[in-house]
Amino acid sequence: MKRYIPFALTTLRLLLGPVALLCALVNVARLVYLPILLAGTLSDIFDGILARRFGVATSMLRRYDSVTDVIYYSFLLAAAWILCRPVIVQSAMAIGFLVLSEVAVIAVSLVRFRKYPAVHSYLAKFYGLCMLAALIGLVVFNASSWVVTTLAVVAIVTNAEIIAIHLLADAPPVDVRSVFALPKRANGTPEA
Repeated sequence: MKRYIPFALTTLRLLLGPVALLCALVNVARLVYLPILLAGTLSDIFDGILARRFGVATSMLRRYDSVTDVIYYSFLLAAAWILCRPVIVQSAMAIGFLVLSEVAVIAVSLVRFRKYPAVHSYLAKFYGLCMLAALIGLVVFNASSWVVTTLAVVAIVTNAEIIAIHLLADAPPVDVRSVFALPKRANGTPEA
């Protein structure tokens, strides 16, 4: 039974995105987003930890996790559009660069390996925490555009590393700690 927990945690995050958008559409209190965002991030952290612990950390599950992240954050961006439209409009260029860097990662992975990316590097994990902080700042506390600009810088640096990992790897990289870990790897299988 416990081998299904990582899948369930990822699926929970997949469902939390539409919940956040629905909350924005019906104009609930902003504090409601705090548990949604925290649950989404905690599910993202623990799905991988538990998958490795239970021995079910397959590349398919890791790719499901990565696709879920894109869907979850797309719903959150839509919710932020409803709740923080002036900040989003003011930050359009930063958001454009952030989204472009995400699309570039997916394109490089698909062209190079015909697989959806699932690198999960340390920098990507840091980016995820920055995304949580930025979304809490925007959606819960109505922060200004500097939050989006800072997040875009972190996204571009992170995605540049992920692209480098894809260009340097011999096989589709899954759970690579950093671009500096690649020379120690014989193939694209997850590190121990």
